[in-house]
Amino acid sequence: MIARLLRYAAWTVAGLAGFAVLFVLVMANRLYASLPQTHGEMAMAGLEDEARIIRDAHGIPHIFASNGHDAYYALGVAHAQDRLWQMEITRRALRGRVAELIGPPAVETDIFFRTMGLGEAADEAVNALPADVIAALEAYADGVNAVIGAPGFIPPPEFQILMASPEPWTPADTVVVYKAIALDLFGNAFEEPARAALDAHLGAERAEEFIGRYPDDAPRSLTMADIGLSEDMPDLVEPAPVQGPEDNGRDGSNNWVLSGSRTASGLPILANDPHLGLRAPAIWYLARLTTPEGSAVGATLPGTPFVTLGRNDDIAWGFTNTGPDVGDLHAVTADAVIGEREEHISVRFGEDITLTRRETATGPVLDPAHFDYAVPEGADFFALQWMLDEPDDATTGVGLHILSSENWDDFVAAVRGFVAPQQNIVFAARDGDIGFYAPSRIPVRDADGNWVSTIPFEELPHTRNPERGFIATANNKIVPDGYPHYLTSEWYGVARIRRIYDGIESQPVHDLDSMAALQTDTVSDMALRILPVLLTAQPDTELGSQALTMLESWDGDMAVDRPEPLIYAAWVRELNRAIYADDLGELFPRWYADRRVLLMDVLTGELSAWCDDINSPQTETCQDLLGPALDRALTLTAADQGTDLDAWRWGDVHYARHAHTPFSDFPVLRDVFTITTPIPGDGATVNVAHYSFRRPGYSVYHGASYRALYDMADPDASRFMITTGQSGNVMSRHYDDLAPLWGRGEYLEIPTGWTADTPPEGASVLVLQPGSQ
Repeated sequence: MIARLLRYAAWTVAGLAGFAVLFVLVMANRLYASLPQTHGEMAMAGLEDEARIIRDAHGIPHIFASNGHDAYYALGVAHAQDRLWQMEITRRALRGRVAELIGPPAVETDIFFRTMGLGEAADEAVNALPADVIAALEAYADGVNAVIGAPGFIPPPEFQILMASPEPWTPADTVVVYKAIALDLFGNAFEEPARAALDAHLGAERAEEFIGRYPDDAPRSLTMADIGLSEDMPDLVEPAPVQGPEDNGRDGSNNWVLSGSRTASGLPILANDPHLGLRAPAIWYLARLTTPEGSAVGATLPGTPFVTLGRNDDIAWGFTNTGPDVGDLHAVTADAVIGEREEHISVRFGEDITLTRRETATGPVLDPAHFDYAVPEGADFFALQWMLDEPDDATTGVGLHILSSENWDDFVAAVRGFVAPQQNIVFAARDGDIGFYAPSRIPVRDADGNWVSTIPFEELPHTRNPERGFIATANNKIVPDGYPHYLTSEWYGVARIRRIYDGIESQPVHDLDSMAALQTDTVSDMALRILPVLLTAQPDTELGSQALTMLESWDGDMAVDRPEPLIYAAWVRELNRAIYADDLGELFPRWYADRRVLLMDVLTGELSAWCDDINSPQTETCQDLLGPALDRALTLTAADQGTDLDAWRWGDVHYARHAHTPFSDFPVLRDVFTITTPIPGDGATVNVAHYSFRRPGYSVYHGASYRALYDMADPDASRFMITTGQSGNVMSRHYDDLAPLWGRGEYLEIPTGWTADTPPEGASVLVLQPGSQ
């Protein structure tokens, strides 16, 4: 009997195992079947003429179409084939509909976005767009929907795992994607309550010291002469910054443009690398669009039909974030509410939620039940006022009009439509012009903080062909002292802009190679400035003495294959704690970060009093902190890396983590969908690589999302790179094939010299034919 039961159990286990293997094989086959068709022909309803999508060895589509409509349609096809999940999760997030897919973990996110009302704002804004923009958005949406509706379509793995289906794409969804980027680059409104708490804890004067102001000796991108204003205008008194002048993981970027007087070729070179959160797949998607009117090449944003960052045959352009103060939180009473409605949030695997969304004359109410802000006495809640919900927001159409620009005047006319987010846009043209404009709708406030008007477009920061022969920005202060309008006090990127200016001015002329070296530069300006002080430390441990000896000959390069960057990074982390943890008390976790300006002012300036421990009866000096902080840093690091300092490597602990939404938060799935690669740099290098002081380790979550160098003397020699790969499908070899190249600071070329009839060897050719599906 027992033997029979054992045999039965064995057969049962074998059967279950066989079923499991069969299930895995079936699922694997179905997942692989979700890879797109990239060869042959496809019949596409709504296409006006034949178009071709020719993907090169890296999966970059070269789109050939006989008109603009079909080019945008074909880009919609390519995006849907390669990035459909990214598009779906982005629009769902902005519309507050993620909990429908993944359940309770997304509820708070949905509540936030339903409160913000950006989905509704996009639905309204799309109706105000001009006819040519609407036509492009409709063509793009038709291309996306042709893929979704094709016979036998199998959605990407995320849909299959979550047992969901993609919904049709609409022009309003494209506007939602632009709103997502604007929100990513939004200013300081949500940080204002935290700053108020800091002021209350430290007092206004010490809080201002802690936050820090933009240093007097740090570059300003423009002069009064550049802007065309008199040098003797009265200084504008800016309010104290809320967050401070360093890149504490905030979205930032670098860009610069050199005139022909500073290049070996005699024509401009333009460089751009926007810094955003690292994600899998990459935020950007490389593409070339060619029609009889010419070519556009560069970074596209999945969900949108235009080349956002790139070049056409005549001009190139690049963005960095200005970081304007275009949002305020107003403490108001319940009497300020002028309307309300109920929002129904569907929650998979949980109970649905009904949210009451209330509006004031300035914007939505932040319900204290969901927004954990300390409301001032006498008020009931905060209400938000910002530029992201403007009903006539025409930002979506700017990309279309830039693509048709041939010169500076065309470009300026194109960017007039910018509402949000304000961007520092550098410009270069084959006719030799260089320029800069920072377009946006920026509020003008009265003495009580009420919004009374906006800065006229002609008075926004701009310049053309400045005498010095270059323009560079890195989220630094772009306007000179004396500029008459308030943009923000949240200028940052201090270390990066110093290093960029030094690099540009280090030699009389440049070429693409020298510009690539500067764009991927990993020498820390911060390290070079404070190392002389750090080297005076007197550690008590043998490891500390060894570390000092190693740092004496270090050049500040945060290279992946060296131990010195790890020693330095661990030391700076502990120094930050030693300097202000005692002062901040319970607020310390909220403000613990690589506070570079504060650290420089404490160690090399006039703020050394911060080194005194307020909890100690003695008076400590900065010299008293240096050695113990080094010893603590080495002890903590040696617990993981061992005591052989020569064997430590920055790249072993400092790696980019490209997180997938949402599967990087799921056990098992995170190992499949998350992409990691070791990278050099830190938050103070031009090749920026931010890690958090609030989490253990040094994994990088924020860096250069795109790198590009445009040579107006030889546009086809221009260089490009994104972070992970062209495909968002984890089953594709192009899901992560670019990550190692990006990590090493390498580039690709996307030439436009070949035609649809002469594709390069090994390219995959997909012919789109008009017709029914």
